[in-house]
Amino acid sequence: MATLYHQPLPPRLSFNWWALALGPFWYLVRGLWVHASILFVLVFLSGGTLFPFVWLYAGLKANEDLLEVRIAQKSFY
Repeated sequence: MATLYHQPLPPRLSFNWWALALGPFWYLVRGLWVHASILFVLVFLSGGTLFPFVWLYAGLKANEDLLEVRIAQKSFY
């Protein structure tokens, strides 16, 4: 647990090629089903209009989202 808190945070908007290629499916593979559900709903409700933006968001924010979830799982509040 100490390694999660004492490592430097990833830079905001770092790039993840796997998340860019897989989009919300990458979130499902990593166990972030709530994030994946939200992204799938956005694409579905927009009729596919937001498809490229959702995939770009996934590619740019995946590392930060994953770290935030890992820290939240280990915290006590």
